[in-house]
Amino acid sequence: MVQPLDPALENLFVGIAYALFMNRLHVLRLTEIVRLGIRPNPEDGNMEVPHSLDRELQQQAIDYVLKCFPPEFSDRIDSARQVWLRLQ
Repeated sequence: MVQPLDPALENLFVGIAYALFMNRLHVLRLTEIVRLGIRPNPEDGNMEVPHSLDRELQQQAIDYVLKCFPPEFSDRIDSARQVWLRLQ
């Protein structure tokens, strides 16, 4: 049986998981921008991957975080995922 974590410690680990998610997503997006030869948008200067591909990259970043953390954190990371994806 898994012992419950102190809420402050759990929040710390979820914060680390979020940082890993953002870092991985950033690297995946940059890789695709280079691979696809995406140029800056003349209006705002942003370089964005197509929406359908971005959803796939977000899932890959979540999968990466789940792989980095013990299985006991899967439920907590899955619940945090919804917030993380809304922040994108």
